[in-house]
Amino acid sequence: MTALLVSALIVSVALPVYSYLGYPLLMALLARRSANAGPGAGHESARTPPAVAVVVAAHNEEQHVDSLVASLQALRYGGRLRIYIGSDGSTDATAARLRALAGDDLVVFEFTENRGKVSVLNDLLAAVTEPLVVFTDANTVLDPQAVSLMVRHFDDPQVGLVCGELQLYHAGGGDNVDGLYWRIERFLKRAEAGLDALLGANGAIYAIRRECYVPLARDTVVDDFVIGMDIAARGKRLVYESAAVARELAPPGIRDEVARRIRIGIGNYQACFRHPEYLWRSGVARSFAYVSHKLLRWFTPHLLVLALLLSAALSRTPPFGMLLVLQLAIYLACALAYVASRHRSLPGLLRVPVFLVSLNAALAVGFWRYATGQYGGSWRRTRRA
Repeated sequence: MTALLVSALIVSVALPVYSYLGYPLLMALLARRSANAGPGAGHESARTPPAVAVVVAAHNEEQHVDSLVASLQALRYGGRLRIYIGSDGSTDATAARLRALAGDDLVVFEFTENRGKVSVLNDLLAAVTEPLVVFTDANTVLDPQAVSLMVRHFDDPQVGLVCGELQLYHAGGGDNVDGLYWRIERFLKRAEAGLDALLGANGAIYAIRRECYVPLARDTVVDDFVIGMDIAARGKRLVYESAAVARELAPPGIRDEVARRIRIGIGNYQACFRHPEYLWRSGVARSFAYVSHKLLRWFTPHLLVLALLLSAALSRTPPFGMLLVLQLAIYLACALAYVASRHRSLPGLLRVPVFLVSLNAALAVGFWRYATGQYGGSWRRTRRA
């Protein structure tokens, strides 16, 4: 019996270590041997650029609307480009500002009821006539060449989605190390794309063929992931274009990031249980990446709780008593540091462990809310500055 408990404890610790450390190292080795995905930087299409629609769902984004429209109208694209923005029951001046900016290249939809982002996207995509659709967020700024760089990949008829690269930046100080975490995620996206194993997209910057879009359930939380994985499951390629850049202000503190991660966690579990086909319908490489990069991380909180319980069950057997004390000490220290972060900035050495523990705590809360049905498709805005 003891041997069985020890084996289970080893597995419950080894799987998170593999997902967070082993898998990135493995992908780094594989990326060195794989060719870069998609056409090279000098690739130019000989045909007339296809018409493109840029769609944005917005709710109470009056502080970003003017800069959003200005950045989208500044996009350098050789073909026809039209912007579709839907204001989803905004209670501030978002709709009024958009109304004043509307024109031939900017179509504005004012929805009086706050139904949620996915409902807006479904309505916008129903109105779009352009063959290619670019998705972005209201608080995101696209580089002028971003659309052109993504669109060129659609010369390949097998390509169904192209994901650009989101770069997070911080306005001054703050405890959030999501920027570091996101840099690792960007590396993994590039490496996975090189193996034809890209997992979904990033909602701040990606493009699809309009014909590939299937209306989503209105309570869908992580729409960008589901849209991308649906397209992959239907046999289309997903490409990552790192030169197509979008920039976004990161949440300033760990507390702000936790609120966002809870919401993402709900969506992760929703996608996991609602779409089990993602595990086997997207090819061997993507299935491997899905388990290693997504599923193991989503269930790391469960594995950590299991490790704690197993350590407690084995605590009378050395050295498992010390392992139990070590785990409890780490969690207590991170909890105290998290509380302290409300009042002062954390030392650099503490930020990474506190971020990782709070990330998994947020996932645990997200799982509980998903399991108990405490979620919906309505908006959850994150403080950005």
